[in-house]
Amino acid sequence: MAVRRRELLGLAGAAVGAGIAGAAPALARSGPNGSTKTLKVLQFNIWLGGSRVEGGRAGIADTIVATQPDVVMLSESNPERVANLLADLAERGLTFYDNKNAADPAVISRYPIIEQQGFTSWSKAVIDVDGTQIAAYSGHLKYTFYVNYLPRGYGGGVPAPYETSEYGWNEIPTGPITDVGLITRLNEASGRTAVTKTMLEDAAKERAKGRLVVLAGDFNEPSHRDWTGRTRNLFDHNGTVIEWSTTKAIEDAGFRDSYREIHPDPVRTPGFTWPSDNAGADPSQLTWAPKADERDRIDFVFYHPDGRLRLVDSVIVGPSTTIVRNERVEETGDDPFVEPTTWTWPTDHKCVLSTFRVRTGS
Repeated sequence: MAVRRRELLGLAGAAVGAGIAGAAPALARSGPNGSTKTLKVLQFNIWLGGSRVEGGRAGIADTIVATQPDVVMLSESNPERVANLLADLAERGLTFYDNKNAADPAVISRYPIIEQQGFTSWSKAVIDVDGTQIAAYSGHLKYTFYVNYLPRGYGGGVPAPYETSEYGWNEIPTGPITDVGLITRLNEASGRTAVTKTMLEDAAKERAKGRLVVLAGDFNEPSHRDWTGRTRNLFDHNGTVIEWSTTKAIEDAGFRDSYREIHPDPVRTPGFTWPSDNAGADPSQLTWAPKADERDRIDFVFYHPDGRLRLVDSVIVGPSTTIVRNERVEETGDDPFVEPTTWTWPTDHKCVLSTFRVRTGS
C-alpha cells in the first residue's frame, strides 16, 4: 500500500495559503564548521501552466505553498507562466526569484539568483545560500522518440525518416517491439543525451569553481535503474532490459539519483511520475497508450556528491492514484506520497521533492 508521509514535511494541520504562506527559507543550525540549512528541491512539470484543469493555475502555487521547496525546477513553463506563478506566490506571501529563461524550462528559487544561463532543453540558476553557491539546472527534454512505448506496443512519436515512424503515437498492429538495439538507437536519435552532456560539461565547470550542483527535470525518458532484470516482466516491459542513456550519462558524470538513492528497489518503490491521475481530467486526457501499462519514472532530481551537501530524503508529490490501461488505479508499491488533499492537483505528472542539508559558512 502506498505510504502517506504528510508528516515528513510538517504539513499536518497546515492549510494551504494560510500560516505557512509567508515562511522564510529554513533556519540555519549552528555547528563547529559553520551552519547548515535545509534545501528542498522540487521537480515540477506544470502541464502548460495548469491550463488543462479547472483551478490548475492556483494549484501550481498551492503545491509550492504546501511542500515548501527552496528551489523549483519547472517544465512546460515559459516567461508568462513563470510570471503568473511568481505573482500567485506573492499573493500567498512567498517571494521567489526566477532565472529569466527565455523559454522552457525554468528555475525559481527562494534564495537570490546571482547568475543564469540557457541551454538547449536546459537552463541554469546559480543561487546563493548564505555564501554557499549552488548551480541548479532545470531540464525538459524532447518528448518525441518516446521509445519506452515500443515494448508496450505503441509507436512513441518517432518522426520520419526513422524506423517505426509509420506508427506515430498509435498502437502497433503487430504488437510490442522488443529489439533493444533498435530501441537504444532511436533513443539516442532523440538528442536527449547529447544536450544533457552539454549541460554536464557546464556543470563540471561550476564544480571547478567550488559550487555545489543539483539538476532536475522531466526527461521524457526512463532511468537505466528502472528497466532492469528484476522489472523485465513488469509494467509491460515485455522482457526488455534497457540501459537508458540520459540517466546513465548523468551518473557517469558522478551525479546521484536522489530518489533511487533513498528508495533503491524499482519493484517495491517504482517511483512512477507519469502518468499521474488527476481528478479534474478524464483518463483519456492522461494516457497516450490506453491499452498499456505505460507508467514510468521520467522526472528526476540528481545531485553531485560534496561534503557540504547531504541527501536527507526524497518523496513523490501528487495523487497516489495513476492511470493503467485507461483506468484510474491506486498505486500498490511502497513509494512515499505527499498527496494534494487540500488543493487542486494541476498536472498530469507527479513531482519529485528531494530534501538536502547544506553546510554554509566556514
